[in-house]
Amino acid sequence: MPENLPTWEITLNVYGPITVERKFNFRQRKDFHFNDKLYSDIEVSKNSSLGITITLTAYAIEQTIARKAALYFCGQALDVLSLNINLPTILTITDNKNFPAKVETERRRLAENELSDAFKTARLWVLTEPTFLRAVGWYRKGLYTEDPFDKFLAFFNSIEILCNKYNPNKDRCNNPGTNTKCHMWETFKSIWGECPHWPIIPNEIDWIDENYDIRKDIAHGIASIDVNVVENVTSKIETIKSVAYKLISDWKDDRLAPRITDDISEKLF
Repeated sequence: MPENLPTWEITLNVYGPITVERKFNFRQRKDFHFNDKLYSDIEVSKNSSLGITITLTAYAIEQTIARKAALYFCGQALDVLSLNINLPTILTITDNKNFPAKVETERRRLAENELSDAFKTARLWVLTEPTFLRAVGWYRKGLYTEDPFDKFLAFFNSIEILCNKYNPNKDRCNNPGTNTKCHMWETFKSIWGECPHWPIIPNEIDWIDENYDIRKDIAHGIASIDVNVVENVTSKIETIKSVAYKLISDWKDDRLAPRITDDISEKLF
């Protein structure tokens, strides 16, 4: 541990349809900027019918910085976990009384390795694939937000970020103003083949254009807030969620290839 840096214990709530059978502990390396290796002790326990509680150590000169560091560190792991289990997880500091926690009657029981592996994978992606992790983060936000416009934007952003970064045919996308749609089209073709073979949206040649226009109208404040617009956006959420999940999962399984150099390998564990 860096000299003269106090240790803090930060307790966080993770709300969602999840639980654990019993309390367990593990350690995870978390340093990026220090020469010395820095590990966080992590304790996970159930939080009645609201989710789980995570208590972890953070190192900072003051409480506010320690809290922010813990939220950031844990949030990245929850991004990975939410993708793996495809369920919403909402992270909050325990003294936040403003969050309307939902009592869950069906909860996915998490194994210890699912939590520890999520922290390990998050660290790997921070070091090697930060853009992919950011796309996964937007997907998690789409899972937990209740606002239909925010939900639509979050799922669209997860697709857009992945495609803009990983499109293997970027040389075909040279027209300002349409590059995002082009990147999505080329990435979909790369991972799934031609449009008739796309999962979830086969033969829907206008799907990218239509959803891009909805995203643009919402993001730029053009979309009017009336019943018809809200219903139209809401009706498209389940499909865009499924497309985002399928794209991220397939890219992770078939195309994502983190480059682990000697320097990165030394920082992993």
